Amino acid sequence: MSQEIDDLGIGTKFSKRTKRIINSDGTYNINRLGTRKGIKDVFRYLTTVSWLKFFLILFLGYIALNVIFTLLYVLCGTEHISGIDPENGHPIIQTFFFSIQTFTTVGYGGMAPMGIATQSVAAVEAFVGFLSFSLATGLLYGRFSRPTSKLMFSDNLLYTKYRDGHGLMLKIANERNSVLLEVEAMLIATFDQMTEDGEIKKRYYRLPLELNRIEMMTFSWTLVHGIDEESPFYGMTEEDFMKAKPEFLVMIKGFSEVFGQYIHSRKSYTEDDMLWNKKFQAIFGPNEEGVMEMDVRNINLTTDE
Repeated sequence: MSQEIDDLGIGTKFSKRTKRIINSDGTYNINRLGTRKGIKDVFRYLTTVSWLKFFLILFLGYIALNVIFTLLYVLCGTEHISGIDPENGHPIIQTFFFSIQTFTTVGYGGMAPMGIATQSVAAVEAFVGFLSFSLATGLLYGRFSRPTSKLMFSDNLLYTKYRDGHGLMLKIANERNSVLLEVEAMLIATFDQMTEDGEIKKRYYRLPLELNRIEMMTFSWTLVHGIDEESPFYGMTEEDFMKAKPEFLVMIKGFSEVFGQYIHSRKSYTEDDMLWNKKFQAIFGPNEEGVMEMDVRNINLTTDE
């Protein structure tokens, strides 16, 4: 039986229609204004941003710090750096590479600071370099140790035949070789309803699943909600779905053998992500040698009913 939820923690009444609550990649579609950012917010961002952006930020920060110290050395006078040879390039360029050697504590021995001012800058830079590499190492550890599920969700939610009627189906697959234990799934539907006073009321329903828990997840799992008389979508046509503009929130929780703790994953579907009168193809089965195989690349393959 579908259970209506009073509030999902997002609110129920709005002056106009809202966009999806959760983006397709599982991130919340919420703009927070007036918040104060702290060092922990920066740490969280750097441990969740993509690898490409992460290394780009580290590299740009590395270059920027060396440029700053290069300017300080120039203010102190490049003549106070022994080993600068006009035949090796412009003194400022050589000073920049001297800064890199000091920052990384490489110290090839070709150049060295002279004078109290230049030596003081070099001492500070060596400390900043040591601290920077320590922070970068901590961030790398944080990225590798952060619990992640590696669950793949199908791109589409299917409206398909199910038993004597119809149902909603989506598929998830485990991309890791490890097994997820005690896996639980929750499917929540939300759609807007116009009230008599012209406000938009958002309604939430927890949709019952054919199976909402499995003891272990090795391959894939198809979540099915049967549309019966007690379902909020009973009797709806494709046109009715488009008018209601529903959003389906999928939340998965399971115990990871890799991290030794529970991990969570989520995804959102809208009416634009729905496919009608389709069914999923199987993505795992025995090969010629009888060994089970799963091809996660086929998770979105469907056929007509």
